Order: sequence, then C-alpha cells, then structure tokens
Amino acid sequence: MARRSSTSNNKKKVRRHNAGNSKLKRPSGNPAKTVDDLLEEASASMAALNVEKAYQSYSQAASLLQLGKVSSRNPSETELINVLEKMGELQVSMGDQDRAKEHFVQALGLLEEHKQKEQQKQQHNQSDGKKAQEWEFYESHCNLSLYIGQLSLEQEALEAYLRGVTSLEKCIRLVEELKNTSAREGDETMKDNESTSETFLHDLKLKLSGAYCNLAELFLTDLCEEESAENDCEQYLEKAFALKDADGEPLVDALQTMASLRLSQQERQLEAVPFILRAYEKHRVGSEALAALVGLQGKQQPSNTAVKEDAMEEDDGEEERAKELVEVEAANNLPEFEFRCQTAKLLLECAGLLKKKRHQSGDALVTTQEEDCISAAISVLGSLLAQNDEVVEIWYLTGCAFAAKTPPLVETALFYLNRSEEMLTDIRNALQQEAQFVGDEEERKELMEQVEMNSAQMQDVQSKIAELAAAHGDDDSMPED
Repeated sequence: MARRSSTSNNKKKVRRHNAGNSKLKRPSGNPAKTVDDLLEEASASMAALNVEKAYQSYSQAASLLQLGKVSSRNPSETELINVLEKMGELQVSMGDQDRAKEHFVQALGLLEEHKQKEQQKQQHNQSDGKKAQEWEFYESHCNLSLYIGQLSLEQEALEAYLRGVTSLEKCIRLVEELKNTSAREGDETMKDNESTSETFLHDLKLKLSGAYCNLAELFLTDLCEEESAENDCEQYLEKAFALKDADGEPLVDALQTMASLRLSQQERQLEAVPFILRAYEKHRVGSEALAALVGLQGKQQPSNTAVKEDAMEEDDGEEERAKELVEVEAANNLPEFEFRCQTAKLLLECAGLLKKKRHQSGDALVTTQEEDCISAAISVLGSLLAQNDEVVEIWYLTGCAFAAKTPPLVETALFYLNRSEEMLTDIRNALQQEAQFVGDEEERKELMEQVEMNSAQMQDVQSKIAELAAAHGDDDSMPED
C-alpha cells in the first residue's frame, strides 16, 4: 500500500515561539492577582484575539493553582487540568506543538490521578450522579488523548489515539445509559433537554468517526510500512462508516479517508472517485456559496432567471431568501481549511486517473466523472481563496484545475499559476533578507530549509507553466468557455 499524505498538517514541526516564558514584573504596591482575576483576563484576551496575552494569564493562573496559592474560595481539583488544556490549545495556535503536547500530557496525568482518587472515595456508589461524573471524565480523557495523538508520530500517536477512542466509546455508552434511564423514569428535566442530549450524542459520534479516521490515516502515513497496515486501515474505516450523519450517509471525514485509501491501492484506485464525490457533496452548497464570492463556480447550476422575470410573485422572493439562508448556514459549517484543501487534491488526483481511463476507453461516463471532479475541485478551491487568498498552494492548485479541464482553460490557468509564482518570489526574497540578520545558527538553518522548500515549490510552478506553454504554444489567449 503506497504511503499517502495526511489530510491534516498538524504534524509539521514549526519554529518555537517563546510567548509565555517571560516573567511579568508587577509594580510594587499593587495587590497580587487571584486565579479568578487571571482567568477573567485570559478570557478577555481570547475575546480580543490576543493569544499571547491569554497564554501568559493562563500560565500565571496555573502557577498559582500548582502552588495552592488560591484565596477567597476552594478551587475544583479539575481547574488546573482545564487551565493546562487551554494552554495547550493556545500553544497549538501559536505554532509551538512541542510545548502544547507537554501541557496536554501534564493535564492527562492529573486527570487520571483525579480519577483514581474519586474511585477510592466512591467504590460502592453506583448512582446516576456517579455516571454523570464518569462520562465527563471520559470526554475530557478522550479530548486530551486525541490532542496528544495529533501532536505525536508513529506508535506514540497510535497509542494516544487508541486511548482516546476507548474513552470516547465509554463516554457515548454512559450518556446513552443516562438518557435511557431518564426516559424510563419519566425525568422531566431530561425530556426538556431531549434535543440537547441528542445533539450532544450526535457530536460525540462525529468525534468518534473522526478518531477512527485519524487511526486509519495513521496507517496510510506514519505506519504504512506495518505488515497489517492495509487491513487495520480498512477495519477502522468500517467502524467510521457505521456511524451515520443526519442524512443517513457516512460522515464526510470517513468518505474522504476512504477515497485516500483507495487511491493508495494500485488495483482499486478508480473506486476512490465515488467516495470523494460523495464527500464533496456533503459540503457542496457551502463551498459553492463561498466560491461565488471570488467568481469561481466549478459548474454553473441551471438558471431560473427567465422564469423569475415572468413570475414576479412574492413566493419567488421568499424562496430566494430561504436559499440564501441555507447557503449562509452551509458556509458557516464547512469542514476546516486543511481538510478542504485535501479534498481538492484528491478530486484532482481522481480527475487525472479518469483522464487516463478516458483516453483508453472513450467511455462517456468516465468523461462525466472527470468533469465532475474538476468542477468540484474548482468550487472547493474557490471557497478556500474566499477564506484566505494568501496561501500559495491554493493558487497553484486552482491553476492546475483549470489546466486539467477539457479543453484546458489556458489563460485562466496561467493567471493563477503566475500569481503563485509571484507569491513564491516575494516569500523567497523575504526569507533571504531575514537570513542576513539572524545570528542564531539553528534559526538560520531553519530559514535556509524554508528557502529550499520555496525553491522546490517554484520549480513545480514553473514546470506547470512550461508544460502549458509547450502544449499550446503561444495560443494561450484562445477563447475559453
């Protein structure tokens, strides 16, 4: 089984930032801040998107909690765990994954210690109150374990993910037991919160599907050389497929990971096509809505303009407003940026396979599927450009998508490819200039590695531009559809 690239970039090592290491000096005479003060400061900083300040406040609060220097109240034993988890999340956002992992590991250790103490106190107590505490523990344990898995490699990642999955499965089972018990006993509170509990259970199952997919991806990447890698990947995806979304379909991450698996299997590559198209369909509306903002709609939908002009009825306006609301909601619930970037790559890879198949067979169905994959990729890439137009890779992939159409839209493809080349040139110049003023050898080495990466990316872009020029000569201003 060929090694696949992961759908997420969270294993890349990035430069450390030292936010949170600096010691704040407080003017003499000012009263010392309490844990509550610091937590309020951290929340305010988060609301203001001041991540470094929030981390400093959480770090100070953690120090006080660890030393037991808490005044005016008795803190929960889990408060330090929650603070450490926040610190880990903030370090991820600041780019220091090593320090983030340290916080998560420390929080997980404290959580397990707290669980042991609670078990000793309540050995004979099997009340529903204990069950509630149990599922809360397993939810927290799952979250921390999955965080650690995302920041780890190979066997360490596998062990962390398996711990997370085990905890999440126990959490779901306990929540379902509580829900069923309350329903049998006619608990009015549970009835009032029935929709909330259903939503919570659905969210837990979403998370479990994602965890199974993380395990499957691990056997497509870090552990792809393991003897049982292919079988293990299939088994975890079977479990992910057993968890259904509200539409009765498997969840989007399960469909996309299955497409990635099939592409890694030489004899089954074309089986990836329906999976990736089904994955795209689950976020098509939101992707098309965002792509329209930058003028990129992979496939124009049939227009009802003439009908609307002839029927100037109030219902038409209501229908249009309802459609806009659906599109706004879909755009707000799109999968994450990196996930959709991987969607576009898989769609283009499938389109390339279908193109080869079309040349061999001339099958009309293959031609349609090829067009569908390219159109879907353009819509996804358009949604990514609407969200962030400063990512070089998205401009490059968009150029590749227009070049892949039949016939190629050369002028449009060159527009996006040339823009990606300009961006890479600017990045190279900035890196080289920065390297001149860096004294630290390790930092300088890191910058030079980025320069080398930039050069490789530039070569890819220039090769694609040359390929288009060679195939179409100077006729790159040909009429385009």
